[in-house]
Amino acid sequence: MTRNDAREIMMQILYEMEAANEMNEETVQRLAGERLAGNHVQRGEELLGAIVADLEEVDAKINACSTRWKTSRMPKVDLAIMRLAAGEMMFAEDIPDAVAINEAIRLAKKYSTADSSKFIHGVLGAISKNA
Repeated sequence: MTRNDAREIMMQILYEMEAANEMNEETVQRLAGERLAGNHVQRGEELLGAIVADLEEVDAKINACSTRWKTSRMPKVDLAIMRLAAGEMMFAEDIPDAVAINEAIRLAKKYSTADSSKFIHGVLGAISKNA
């Protein structure tokens, strides 16, 4: 499993947790343990756990930098992608902001629309500049 594979799985976990309204540490532990492999399990549990624990702060940053949509109105896929990237920028010191943003754009192009990738790029770019 590559780091890109792990990032994609973490985005899917965030999407599933949002869709099921189960944003909690127990769900993070269960899903990360089931779906991630090797050293990605611990990294995924730590990153997803930090995002879930500070979800209000993560969403506040997204909302502050989004000019069109607030998190409550965003498509769940786009929201999961942005939460993951914002979490990487906020909590993963070993990942440069530019890498988190580029990977979010890659995920958006794969799982969402061309317009979504542009929107996600703009929001995450603003988060990075305001950090």
